[in-house]
Amino acid sequence: MKKMAPILTIAIYLGTAGTASAIDASKLYAEKCVPCHGPKGEGTPTGPAQKGNPFITKGKPAEVKKVIMEGRAGKDKKYPNIPVDMPKGLV
Repeated sequence: MKKMAPILTIAIYLGTAGTASAIDASKLYAEKCVPCHGPKGEGTPTGPAQKGNPFITKGKPAEVKKVIMEGRAGKDKKYPNIPVDMPKGLV
């Protein structure tokens, strides 16, 4: 289960969309999410940690999916101290 922790966000999206397998989610995370969120979801200076993040672990899947699909920028950013916006349409 610990190996799957970094792809939790993508897995939530895929679970609601029903369009890809866990292998696809892992590849998608590596390509689109690792640069900002880190290979283990630990976070970087350009993206917050996903691992242990209450928004992901306790949040509603629909809200997590919305952030993945629509991104976050400007006043909607949850972490205004992070200089990079969450881009939209990652999946």
